[in-house]
Parts: sequence; structure tokens; C-alpha cells
Amino acid sequence: MTWEQKKAQSIAILDKHKEEISQEAYERILYVIGTQAIEDIFPDEQDIKDLVRVENGEITTDKLVEEIKQRYKKKWEAA
Repeated sequence: MTWEQKKAQSIAILDKHKEEISQEAYERILYVIGTQAIEDIFPDEQDIKDLVRVENGEITTDKLVEEIKQRYKKKWEAA
């Protein structure tokens, strides 16, 4: 898959969640996708859902970081 296709895939995931957030929040997440794409990192479904949760005030960034650490810790321990 090309860089453009990967970026488009992340944007398509965001578009599925567009109705859940404000236009400003959509644009902020779109900016995140663009800046991460520069580093060849492309948010997946879970990443986008997490960003939507932050934008909607459901979770703070600090709490999300802790959740992500726990998610990966469980994956690493299982490996």
C-alpha cells in the first residue's frame, strides 16, 4: 500500500466518525493524521476512536496515554 493510500485509509476511518464530533474537532484530528503521516505513521480505527473520545471530553489526554500504555503492556506480556 502506498503512502497516499495509507493516509487516505486513516482519513476514511475519521470520516466514519465525522458525525460524532464538531467540524473543528474533525479538522484537528485531520491535522494529527497529516502530521503523523509525515513520519510514516497512520492512525488506525482504535487511534481515531481514541482521538474522538478526547475531542468529546470523554477522556483526558493523560488518561488516554495511561490506557494506551496498559493496552500495549498486555500485548507485550502476552507475546
